[in-house]
Amino acid sequence: MSDSGFDPATIERRIRSFESFGIHRTGWPGDDGAGRWLVDELEAAGAPASLERFDFPRIEHRTARLSWPDGKTTGIPMYDGGTTPPGGLDGQLGSAGDDDLFGRIVVATRDDAGFGGPEIYDRLDELQAAGAVALLMVAGDEHGDVIVRNAERIDRPHQLPVLQLAPNDVSNLMPDVLVGAEALVEIESERLTSAATNVVATLPGDEPDAAPVVVMTPRSGWFTCAAERGGGLAIWLAIAEALAAAPHRRTVELVASSGHEMHHYGLLDYLRAHASLTAPDGAVAWLHLGASIGAKRAMPRLAASDQELLAIATRAIDDAGADPRDAMPAGSPGGGEAREIHAFGGRYVSFLGGHPLFHSPNDTTDNAVDPESVARYARAAMTVTEAMLAL
Repeated sequence: MSDSGFDPATIERRIRSFESFGIHRTGWPGDDGAGRWLVDELEAAGAPASLERFDFPRIEHRTARLSWPDGKTTGIPMYDGGTTPPGGLDGQLGSAGDDDLFGRIVVATRDDAGFGGPEIYDRLDELQAAGAVALLMVAGDEHGDVIVRNAERIDRPHQLPVLQLAPNDVSNLMPDVLVGAEALVEIESERLTSAATNVVATLPGDEPDAAPVVVMTPRSGWFTCAAERGGGLAIWLAIAEALAAAPHRRTVELVASSGHEMHHYGLLDYLRAHASLTAPDGAVAWLHLGASIGAKRAMPRLAASDQELLAIATRAIDDAGADPRDAMPAGSPGGGEAREIHAFGGRYVSFLGGHPLFHSPNDTTDNAVDPESVARYARAAMTVTEAMLAL
């Protein structure tokens, strides 16, 4: 088995290369460039690869701006939120907890109840029913720079306009909120059909009729995503390189999917295009290399479809000397693409988690990646893959 991909220096080189393409939003130049680079890396490792195209809803924002008596700033609209008419919407500023929200531009933070997780869509329904005209979502990392939400409802966007703002850019906003000052929100955008790609490869096994194993990792995100996506991609490449150099019983299917921040658009297309993998007699197991693997100050989690695979993954992590992960109850997929495998009853192991710079423009290699930790998790992931091949 080839060990080069498990070396911390190789891991760091690959993560820095991935980061160098810039912003990795689905279908953006950085996403396209990283896809071609991954194909080249796989080819060099002896794993012939290709790009599989899929269509997705591309949101092109022309204006995303807030003006209030004491300032003006730009933000990032919620991609599954609404837009304003040309010229914007004006209204009095208000807080999420105010009794009367009619005509108000509401300001909320992740500390406000219901705005920090998936239940935000329920809160948007409540705000709209109360007559609010827009939501300003103020969420930032430890440096005060913006943290962005994934667009979980990209195919059924909410009508309420939502502008995501960095705390640094609205530090003087709250006094105007307290007095109900007038503000103007402008979100003008266009929804287009565009194309992005998944990176795929097949490593044939010695027993072609044996059900395959799938190793998958997302590759897109809001910013440079060095720790969010880089660790998973480096491990994915290491596993591909090792398996390309050694015989194995089952065929291994590899997919690095785009569309992650758009409700897993790329993986869902892959599952439709490779429907045999999701059939009852399809893939024997799936390994999901999710977010923030080996990040500095990580908040790691482990999920698995059943107790057998959870025990295998737990032992692999312990044996590799990796930081213990918070294990979820067997059968709980957590966030990330593993939930799509859970939905059709597939068996899976998922490495996932977060870190303090998650979904932030400050998620860079220097700020957020620990190559030694990624290398330990790479060993654990390889052990899990080998166990799946032996099922």
